[in-house]
Amino acid sequence: MGFGGGAQRRRRRLPLERLLGRSVRVRRRRLTLLAVGAALVVTLGTIGFTSLGAGAVRASSVGRGPTPPPSAVTPVPAKPSPTAVPAPTASPTPTVTPTAAAPAAAPAPSWQELPPQAKAIVSQFLADQGAAGLAVAVSTGGAGGGAGTDYLATLGDAAQGVPWSADTRSAYRSITKSFVGTVVLELANEGKLALDDPISRYVPDLESVRGGGAITVRMALEMRTGVPEFSGTQGFSDQLNTSYTGAFTDDELLGYALAQPLDFSPGSQYEYSNTNFVLLGKVVEAVTGSPWDREVQSRILAPLGLQSVAYAGSNDPGASDPSQLVATPYELDSSVGLESLAQVSPSLYGASGGFFGNIGDLLRWGRALGSGELLPAALQQARLTAISNPQADDPGSPDYDAYGLAAGEIDGWWGHTGTGLGYESLTMYSPKTGMTVAILINTQLPNPNGPAVLFKQLEGALEALA
Repeated sequence: MGFGGGAQRRRRRLPLERLLGRSVRVRRRRLTLLAVGAALVVTLGTIGFTSLGAGAVRASSVGRGPTPPPSAVTPVPAKPSPTAVPAPTASPTPTVTPTAAAPAAAPAPSWQELPPQAKAIVSQFLADQGAAGLAVAVSTGGAGGGAGTDYLATLGDAAQGVPWSADTRSAYRSITKSFVGTVVLELANEGKLALDDPISRYVPDLESVRGGGAITVRMALEMRTGVPEFSGTQGFSDQLNTSYTGAFTDDELLGYALAQPLDFSPGSQYEYSNTNFVLLGKVVEAVTGSPWDREVQSRILAPLGLQSVAYAGSNDPGASDPSQLVATPYELDSSVGLESLAQVSPSLYGASGGFFGNIGDLLRWGRALGSGELLPAALQQARLTAISNPQADDPGSPDYDAYGLAAGEIDGWWGHTGTGLGYESLTMYSPKTGMTVAILINTQLPNPNGPAVLFKQLEGALEALA
């Protein structure tokens, strides 16, 4: 709905994580066929497409350039067709000096093999989906925070000829939002900001958008701002076509979104948008004087010992620790099968989805997130008190039953999911049992809610472990 003068038809802006679906490729191919004729199909093959999910337009690892997202108006010329690959191809990981000191590592879990019933479910899921590989971890730590048993299953390949392991790093994608949201809540607890502060107090450019001055910190955490998805804009598409692997600044990402009118009156409804967390990253920097990732480092990663988790910014995601393999990103394509993707700059995601890490650290974070380990009890309760029903409010949203303050709920478990450009992820915590689940997949599945699907399939088997 509109604001400031009556209702109007809402123009749908898909969030970054929703632009990686199958239908985009299909539509792009069909547009190409119509434009250049059947003869070109024989000689050039299929055309690439835009895919973003806390992320970006994808390109194959053989150097094919990007094409615009579905929101783009102007088509681009066809690119050479991708080739099917029999096994993952490792991404280059140049050595650079990390921007922040690495935290002391948390004690390594004493992994036990996932019980047969649960592992069979995971194996069947991998076979059915055709993904390159995955890791699933479960902790039975009690609701009171006591020690439990840690289970792990790693299946398939992380890179060509390299199987997944507990040390494999993969993209967390939108789970990054839960880290950033936690920092914002900590700052609120410290009195350095208030959840009902207007974001324009910290990001003045928001005032340039009609109604932008009414947007609060709380609304951004709840995905209720009405600020458009930056990845759905023509400007973003054009820049990706100019430099697919180039870096983005937060100001650039916000510039694309803030050049558009709000999708609805702030606070009036829910719409999942990555732009909300780019804004919150800027809020954190304005309040603390430090970039959002450094605040996450000092407030969360270091205290919890999450040594594998890092944001590489404009560098390759393997740069923070070249000794740790970063899983190659993949996508399933109906015509070529499993296709390796180029690695884009994490700065394209920024605070909305730029973190990479391993399965053990994701499991540890899932417990801290869901249990409220880093927040006062009252603030954690507020975090998990959702006012939005994503499935009813926004059909394009990730698969949550409810969404609170940078955390989502599925079947009574709280945490976050992520998907996009060759990766999918999930971590969920049960307040009832104290159990935590983490999933990493290095393939963009036909269903972008793949980890949530697997999680729901596992729930019955997990009850036996509680």
